[in-house]
Amino acid sequence: MADRQVSQTGTGLTDPAGAAFVESWPSTSNKAADKIVTSLLLPERRRSTEPVIPLPVAELGPLMDRGSIAFSLVRVGGNGVVAARMALQQLAWPPGQALRFSVSSGLLIVAPGEKPTAAFVPPTMNLTLPARLRSRCRVRAGDQVLLASVVEHNLLVVYPQHVLHTMLATYHDTLTATSGNPGN
Repeated sequence: MADRQVSQTGTGLTDPAGAAFVESWPSTSNKAADKIVTSLLLPERRRSTEPVIPLPVAELGPLMDRGSIAFSLVRVGGNGVVAARMALQQLAWPPGQALRFSVSSGLLIVAPGEKPTAAFVPPTMNLTLPARLRSRCRVRAGDQVLLASVVEHNLLVVYPQHVLHTMLATYHDTLTATSGNPGN
């Protein structure tokens, strides 16, 4: 399954084939959910050697307050299967729902797909993360991953364990820097 680069147009987001990705995408929205999705979009391909500027990190607080994002921490099985029942229920994706997998900014993104497709939500409500994409995201069997259901955009974002470690280390660095007391 080929990964698709998504680009923003004046009327909405489209994939390279021109299919609408998000209908009536607000181009100047300040909603936290919009910032999450915007941060996951791949930049346009350029042939220049300019350095890539990191995308902004979205504020998750308002989303969590409104219940439009939910988290679950799960372990990756030997065959790439994760227990995703709670995440899928939060998104209201039923068994049989076609799925589309992609990688953006080192995160695995799952979105509803178009039928017919090989990937779908099985009756067990477990997801099999494709091996090629797991490799690109540095997800190994036995790792824990954070599943974030972004309800407002109908997406499931899989945060790999190494990303979680980096996020926690950075957060704790800010705690020790602001408290002035490294041991607390």
